[in-house]
Amino acid sequence: MKRRIWIGAACAALACVMGYWVFRSWSSDDYLHALPSRPKALMAVDWLRLADDSGLGRDGLAAWFPERGTLPQGIDWKKRSYLFVSGKEYVGLLVPVEDKEKLAGWFQKIAGSGKCTMPEERNGRYWTVWDGSWMAGFDDRALLLIGPGLKANMDALRQEVMACLRQKKEESGMVSSVFADVEKSASACLLVAQLDVLPAFYGENFKSGLPDHASLSDVNVVAELQFSERGLTLDAEIRSENPRINQYYERFALLGGKIDGDYAACVPAEAMGWCCVNVDGDKLLEQLRTHPAVRTFLLGLNMGVDADLMIKSIRGDLALTCYPSAFSGTDFLLKARLENTDFLKEVAYWKESAARSGALTFRDFGGNRFFIGTESVQAYFGVAGRTFYVTPDKGLAAHADGPETSTLAEWEKEIKGSRFFLWFNLAQLHNVPGWPGGSDLFGSLVLRSSDARHFTLDVRGEKGRNVWKDLLK
Repeated sequence: MKRRIWIGAACAALACVMGYWVFRSWSSDDYLHALPSRPKALMAVDWLRLADDSGLGRDGLAAWFPERGTLPQGIDWKKRSYLFVSGKEYVGLLVPVEDKEKLAGWFQKIAGSGKCTMPEERNGRYWTVWDGSWMAGFDDRALLLIGPGLKANMDALRQEVMACLRQKKEESGMVSSVFADVEKSASACLLVAQLDVLPAFYGENFKSGLPDHASLSDVNVVAELQFSERGLTLDAEIRSENPRINQYYERFALLGGKIDGDYAACVPAEAMGWCCVNVDGDKLLEQLRTHPAVRTFLLGLNMGVDADLMIKSIRGDLALTCYPSAFSGTDFLLKARLENTDFLKEVAYWKESAARSGALTFRDFGGNRFFIGTESVQAYFGVAGRTFYVTPDKGLAAHADGPETSTLAEWEKEIKGSRFFLWFNLAQLHNVPGWPGGSDLFGSLVLRSSDARHFTLDVRGEKGRNVWKDLLK
C-alpha cells in the first residue's frame, strides 16, 4: 500500500513538473501566435539589450517613443518585439503585452495629444487608430499594429488584426522559414527578408543578375545589427536553397583572395573614399568581357594601348582612391599590384598606333610614366615599382607613391580580412548642400565583404563620443 502511495505521489509530482514546463513554454511565446502568416520580412528587437549596447540605457531609449522621456507602460520589455512585412504586404509591429490595462491607460494619454484615437474595448480587446493610418489591437498577450491604410480601410485592417490575434500557432508566421532564421540568433536586433519584399522596379533590377528562372523569393538576406556608443554595424548574409543561385555567387570567389592592404597605408585624410579588392588579372578580364558595354570600351582602348595585357599582369590588390572633386567625375587614383611588367615592351607600338590614328595623343615622360588622351578622355598612367597606376589628374600621377598616412589605421584588421573593402569619408560631406542633418555625428562609413555571400556595413563616429545620445538631443 505504501509503495502504491509513493508511486502515485511520484507520478503526480512528475506531472506537475511537466505541466509547469509545458505551461511556461506555451506562455513564453503565445504572443507570437499573432504573427501574420508567411512574412516576407521580419525584424526582431530586444529593446533592453539595444539600450545597453548603445549606451542609452532605459531612460535614453524612451526618447525614441511618443511622449519622449516615458516608455510605453504595460509592455513586456523582457521579450522581443517584431516588425514585419506580411504575406499580404501589410507592414506592422507585434509587441508582447504584460498588462493590457496599463497599456490602455498609456494609449489614453497619447490620445490626449491627438496621436491616436481614444482606445475602445470590445470583447476583452482594445482598439485604437494610430496616426490616422494604422490599426492597433491588443489583449493581455499581444499588441498588433498593421497598416498603413486610408480611413475607409480601417474596418478591413481591424478584421486582419482580429484574425491574427485569434489564430493558432500552426497558422501563424512562426512556422515560416523567415521566423526560423530569426530565432537562430539571440542578437539585440536581427532582420530576415526575402528579396521579393523589394518594390517591383528594384526587384527586377536585382533579378537581372541572377540565373534564369530564379525567383527573388528564393533568396533571403539575414542581417544582424550591432549597436555601440560610436555607431552601428550591420552583418548580412545571403542564403538560398536554390543550387543555381549558390553557383552564381560562388563564381565571384574566383576573382581573388584576401586583401593585402599595402595601399591602405597611403590614403590621404582629404580623400573622399577608398575601395580595394584582390584580383587575378586573367579571371578579372574574363569577367569584364562578359559585360557588353565594358567589352566595347576595352576594344576601343586596345586600339591605342594593350589594355588586355595590362589587366592580365595584375596579381593582388587593386585599389581606387577618390577625391572631393569626384562629384564631377574627374579625380581618382587607381593602383594595382603587378605580377610582371611585360606590357612595357609595347611602348614603341603604342606610340606608332597613336600617330597612325590621328585621334589619340600619346606622351612618354620617361621612367615608365605616360599620357594618353582624346578630345573627351585623358589618362596619366605608368608603373612605380610593382604598382600600376591610372589617373586623369597630373598632380595625382606625381603622387602615385604618396607618403604613409594613418587615415585607415583603425580599419587595418578588417581590411586584411576582407575580399572587398570600401571606405567612405563622411566628413567630406558635412558641408554639401542638402546632405541630411546629423551626418556630422558620423565620420566614416565602411562596406566590406569576406566572400560573395557576406557583407558588413559599419558607420562610426569619433572615439569617446556617444552618437546616439547626441542624435537625440
